[in-house]
Amino acid sequence: MAQANRHESAPVFGKKVQILPSETEGLAQVTFCILEEDHTLGNLLRWMLMKNPAVEFCGYSAPHPSEAKIHLRVQMYDGKSAVDALHEALNNCEDMATAILDRYNESLEAGDFERVEDDKHDFESVNARLWAQKEEQGKGTYDEFLEEKRRKEEAEAAEAAKKRGKAIKR
Repeated sequence: MAQANRHESAPVFGKKVQILPSETEGLAQVTFCILEEDHTLGNLLRWMLMKNPAVEFCGYSAPHPSEAKIHLRVQMYDGKSAVDALHEALNNCEDMATAILDRYNESLEAGDFERVEDDKHDFESVNARLWAQKEEQGKGTYDEFLEEKRRKEEAEAAEAAKKRGKAIKR
């Protein structure tokens, strides 16, 4: 039987997850390469795997920020399979997500929540709230501001016209 090239990765779950060449016999120590994932899944899987008492060590890294993949290292006690532990962790993550979604939907259907209306954050709404605060503090009104702005602009235009030697008609 021909030996596999130790420099090639072995697919575990199609093309999404691969075993890198550093695995041990019996797959008790494995580094998985998970494609198209980042710290979100890496940290979740690390956490879920470490909850398994048969896991001796688990850590992950993102080899480079521009590469969309993570490396997940799993080492098991008593020669148990890291592949089986990863399967179990993925199933546990799916069960947890399903339980959270079910509880959310139950709460939503029961109306067991408080609806909070967020303030609008567009320019006009924020500007109107700020002017209302200024008026409450006695610092002037928006109409007074516009009138003052118009007067300044007229004065600046008159000054500029005077410098150019032209008169402004009113």
